[in-house]
Amino acid sequence: MLDDQPCLIQTATRPVVSVPYTVEMNDIAMMALQHHPSEEWLRRGIDHFDRLYQEGEKSARVMAISLHPYISGVPHRIGYVEKLYEYILQRPGVMLWTGEQILDWYTKR
Repeated sequence: MLDDQPCLIQTATRPVVSVPYTVEMNDIAMMALQHHPSEEWLRRGIDHFDRLYQEGEKSARVMAISLHPYISGVPHRIGYVEKLYEYILQRPGVMLWTGEQILDWYTKR
């Protein structure tokens, strides 16, 4: 299962590229539905990133982070988002891209 890499899916009319999107790092699922505290979102994000970064030594990985301003952008949560991005950006070779940028990279390689 390629849930952390883009992949090409053949359809009846033309191929479609599936860009990774997960609920594991989705603030709606974690905070609004499962009622995890912000600290858990940060811990999970660091653990998730560390594993994908390790696996990414052999081939590229995509860590989807799904944020919504009305959940993670509120004053008592935004600091955890900032801490996760600070942690991620300390590592060499990390890119912060939109889905469109990931698609462009994937289709040009």
